[in-house]
Amino acid sequence: SDVYKRQIYIWRQIVKKQRKKKLIAVVIVALVSLLIFGYIKFFNGTFIYISTGFGKDGLLKTGNKKASVMEADILLADAKSEYEDLFGTDIWNQSVGDVKFDEYVKEQVKAKLERVYCMNVLADKKGVVLSRNQKTAVSDAAEEYYNSLSDEKRNEFNITKEKLVNMFTSFAIADTLYNDLTDNLDIEVSYDEARVITVQYICADTLEDIKKAQERLDNKEIFYVVAKDYNGEEYERECRRGELDENFENAAYNLKSGEVSDIVESDGRYYIIKCNSDNDKSKTEANKTAILEKRKLEAFNSEFESFEAKQYVEFNNKAWNEIKLTSIGNINVKFEEVFNSHLKQ
Repeated sequence: SDVYKRQIYIWRQIVKKQRKKKLIAVVIVALVSLLIFGYIKFFNGTFIYISTGFGKDGLLKTGNKKASVMEADILLADAKSEYEDLFGTDIWNQSVGDVKFDEYVKEQVKAKLERVYCMNVLADKKGVVLSRNQKTAVSDAAEEYYNSLSDEKRNEFNITKEKLVNMFTSFAIADTLYNDLTDNLDIEVSYDEARVITVQYICADTLEDIKKAQERLDNKEIFYVVAKDYNGEEYERECRRGELDENFENAAYNLKSGEVSDIVESDGRYYIIKCNSDNDKSKTEANKTAILEKRKLEAFNSEFESFEAKQYVEFNNKAWNEIKLTSIGNINVKFEEVFNSHLKQ
């Protein structure tokens, strides 16, 4: 009948509309997916991390690694104590550029935690694990740290043995990864490159004045007496390669112990330099180690930073912003000291 045909027609139109809506939905999903992966590929470089929450004490997540607020509080308390010992409590009224010093320190701690936990992710990928001895050392370190605290401090910083073991383990794995990637590098530091020398110097703004100083030396006046007349109390310094203007450095490093240079023009001023020691052996060895470690770090960074840049790190900004460095209490034990005593032997 006509009525039946009409119903069939209406039903077919409804089916067509539903199919059309489904098609539009599929197209929209496809477009959104393309946009997301386009963003990943061209702007972010990593997959979007969908958070499942930080939990009660979570601060940082990357891969399957997590750091707690306790860890940041411990590192911040150590940093606070060190800076106050060096500069006094007034340091928190200072700034680094436009950034208040307390916020600057917080950013340093944040960067440290991010790096340690990204290194843990890379360690998993490379199969880096702790040895049995290292695991024992981690347990001993956590035990020592925990037992050094009063119940009041444990409660104040929400410190538990379990979280301490996690923290010491994470730092130990990061340290092991660093050593594995740098121990076999072919890095050399020459004796002359590391040599630390000690000099006295006379400084003047004009050639005329430095010549007058030279005349006094020619008349057998003691070098440091002339230097004090020209420079005040700043007439002696310890020198390492790369710290000085090139002309001053070349003149100083060409002297043997007891020798005095001719007049040297350096960075717009005039100098006469006397070498007290052309090699402080203990400081040269320490400087050689420092240069070697610096180059190892540079080599490590060249490999690790590309990985770190692609690693998505999720941060609990709400918990982080609630941490006020100046309000953090002191802890009578230092994390780094305990770590080094057990895991840097």
